[in-house]
Amino acid sequence: MEAESAAAVSLSAIHQAYGKVIALRDLGLLISTGCKLAIVGPDGVGKSTLLGLIAGVRRIQRGSVRVLGGDMASASHRSAAAPRIAYMPQGLGRNLYPTLSVMENIDFFARLYSQPDGRRRRRIDQLMRVTGLFTFADRPAGKLSGGMKQKLGLCCALVHDPDLLILDEPTTGIDPLSRRQFWTLIARIQAERPAMTVIVATAYMEEAGEFDRIIAMDDGAIIADGSKAELLARTGAATLEQAYIELQRPERRGARPVSSVPRLVPDGGPPAIVAEGLTMRFGDFTAVDHVSFRIERGEIFGFLGSNGCGKTTTMKMLTGLLPATEGRAELLGKPVDARDISTRTRIGYVSQTFSLYEELSVRGNLELHGRLCGIGGKTLVERVEQGLSRFELADVAETLPDALPLGMRQRLQLAAACLHRPDVLILDEPTSGVDPAARDRFWSLLVEMSRKDGVTIFISTHFMNEAERCDRVSLMHAGRVLAVGAPHELQTARGAASLDDAFVAYLEDAAATGSDAETPSEGAWSTEPAAPASKDDAIAPPRPLLASAKRIWTFARREALELSRDRIRLAFALVGPLLLMAAFGYGISFDIEGL
Repeated sequence: MEAESAAAVSLSAIHQAYGKVIALRDLGLLISTGCKLAIVGPDGVGKSTLLGLIAGVRRIQRGSVRVLGGDMASASHRSAAAPRIAYMPQGLGRNLYPTLSVMENIDFFARLYSQPDGRRRRRIDQLMRVTGLFTFADRPAGKLSGGMKQKLGLCCALVHDPDLLILDEPTTGIDPLSRRQFWTLIARIQAERPAMTVIVATAYMEEAGEFDRIIAMDDGAIIADGSKAELLARTGAATLEQAYIELQRPERRGARPVSSVPRLVPDGGPPAIVAEGLTMRFGDFTAVDHVSFRIERGEIFGFLGSNGCGKTTTMKMLTGLLPATEGRAELLGKPVDARDISTRTRIGYVSQTFSLYEELSVRGNLELHGRLCGIGGKTLVERVEQGLSRFELADVAETLPDALPLGMRQRLQLAAACLHRPDVLILDEPTSGVDPAARDRFWSLLVEMSRKDGVTIFISTHFMNEAERCDRVSLMHAGRVLAVGAPHELQTARGAASLDDAFVAYLEDAAATGSDAETPSEGAWSTEPAAPASKDDAIAPPRPLLASAKRIWTFARREALELSRDRIRLAFALVGPLLLMAAFGYGISFDIEGL
């Protein structure tokens, strides 16, 4: 009991269920103050539910959750603890306001936590510089790339000084250099505030290995708990990623590296994809700057790059979704033309964000996609059943996508993209946020399609172990291609110990030789203690009434900013009350006349 009262987090006999799905099974957990804890596990095993309970954003069904010395079942304690907790939910931009700019989003959260003016300005400036968002301070959050949204979400979580930091897969979709700098940033904050407890769910095993304690989950329960050394000793594995896979059930393991399955070189014919001087400008901003490469048929070609460097824009130009400003692009020997249906039906595209219909079941989405691709009758029924089986979706065929874990949602998108049996697959970070074992199964499918069916795969990723499975990769930064070659060739050229180190070296060189304000600066974060610099910066616990008034004003200010960006909402806000007054006035006058 004494240990529980001293702990930052204490959970006992937690049981959570959503319909027939059990998210957590009588789970117990004790996390000491100042601990740095990583939670790993397959998609849908209860990690996000667990973090949501600790953060106080999910209702407790059964069991006890005590956080920062109080019961989270108590509304009064949740309200008192909220300013001491920073929580970043899973998903790209889930805690952001898309019409507000980068600066306005961070400023809103800083004001919400009553940061004094001077301190607020300094912290926002530091966060934007260290994350490389300073150049994009005025860009709306909704127009950021996926990785940049994650950076902004992390800034919003770190803008105040929490006692408990809860991050649900915060570095999903973020390039390796930025990930390294993120964890350096958090380490510095924790050095200033050693009592701050950090709880992070992550799909990157190299990140988990840097934490004091690692918890592995499966089927709503904890299956392993210890340090990196303890988990390696328990499984006899050489790396934490291998240890993680060893802890999984046998059916969740698998995937041979690409190098073990030779690629069949086609006899003649044009390349699958050609880009020559491909350029895309949005006003004065150049998103893609004269990009050139060739991808042969049946090749697995990896597209790597820093966040916001133009990877997604390049992919959209190659699919005809965006017309290029300059340059030439070819698909299967023909110029890219959005009106060329015959070529487009030979392409499968999986976007960075989920792009299927949430109101249709898994089966319904596949059937609709098949009909849109001109497949019908008995052929459609057969293709749907084959897709459900091949992509391991048969057990959830009647489930809505919103109820599926991220890994299954990504497999559903891939199943839909492959239903019409395309010659080329263009995949934009399809495994972001997916756990290692699920990524292995996903890559088994990609390797099979490339080597057995001859499908050309053009895939963007931030996982270096995935990039190593590609035949060739292209490194991109600030709209330009830095290098193209086989993974081992690029690594050798830099004299790097790993492809990850080679990639970071290319990015650092590009930042050093160009005027790149997006790449974060290591020195941007002050290592000085977070003590107030002046009397105006002094932080005193606000009185409840004053705190409530400040929060109301903060929300009102944000709503006013959103209204000013949305003409339709603004029109309703201004005209709506007048129409209501007119309607009431007419009704009253009618009643008087009827007397």
